[in-house]
Order: sequence, then C-alpha cells, then structure tokens
Amino acid sequence: MAVLQDQGRTALARAIAAQSLYLAWGRGLPAWDAVPAAEPTTAAALVDEIGRRLVTAVQYVLPNVAGEIELPDASRYTTSATPTKWLHVRWTFDFADAAGEDVRELGIFVGGTVVAGLPAGQRYFTAAQVDNPGDLYCLERIPKFTRNAGVRQVQEFVLPF
Repeated sequence: MAVLQDQGRTALARAIAAQSLYLAWGRGLPAWDAVPAAEPTTAAALVDEIGRRLVTAVQYVLPNVAGEIELPDASRYTTSATPTKWLHVRWTFDFADAAGEDVRELGIFVGGTVVAGLPAGQRYFTAAQVDNPGDLYCLERIPKFTRNAGVRQVQEFVLPF
C-alpha cells in the first residue's frame, strides 16, 4: 500500500499556501442551537453564508509543547522558517464585518473568486460578492455567537497535510 510521505505533505502545504484562502462564516440553522449538528464530509458550501475574509497571515509551523501558538485542543506549535506539513492560518476581521449577525458555522475555502468591480484592497466580501466560492477545505459548526461591532474577531487554525 502506498503511503503519503512528509515531503509530499509539505508540497501540498506549499501549494495551498500559494492560493487565496478565505474564512467564511454562516448563519447555519437555528435548530442547531438546541441540538448541535455534526459536520458532514461532503459539504461544498456553508448552509447560509454571511460573508468571508481573505486570509491575514499564513505561516509554516511545527508541533512544539512549548510553542507560542495554542489551539483550543491544547496543542501547541512554533513557527518554522522552512516549509512543513502544517500551515498556521489566521483571519483578523474588521469590527464591522457581519456586525449583528448570528454565526453558527465556519468554513475555510481554497481559491475562488469575487465579482468584478469591487474596490481595490477589499478583503471582506458578503455572500452576494462571491462569484465562485472555491473549494471547501474544512467546516466547523460552533455554538451560536452574535457578531459584536465592538470586538475584533480573530480566527486561526493549523491545517495538517
């Protein structure tokens, strides 16, 4: 049986890091508030996308119990100057992005395009401004929170390859 090698995984990480990466958030379904919904493995889109932001930072990382990057599962990573099979990606939303919206799901999209004619430098896009959503890399359904315009929302993930 063929086994994917670390060098091949690193090549995949480099290929993904070179593309446009978006974090989209969605309203999901209010029924999820009572009964959490499991994430499918076949989804191509969010249930009810609100908008998405272009990635703020992408860096290679390595697992390190004393690392400065900590995830909710208590795993820790440290940055790497050379490519690895793990990508740390971070999105820093503006205060007004989706203000007042209820968020129940997050999705990382690879590639995709937005409609033509938008202002140069725009980094947050409403669902109506997305021409081609790209490929859904991962999906997370979360307990509902309401976007507060007084909070700068930051989302970060370590993507394994």
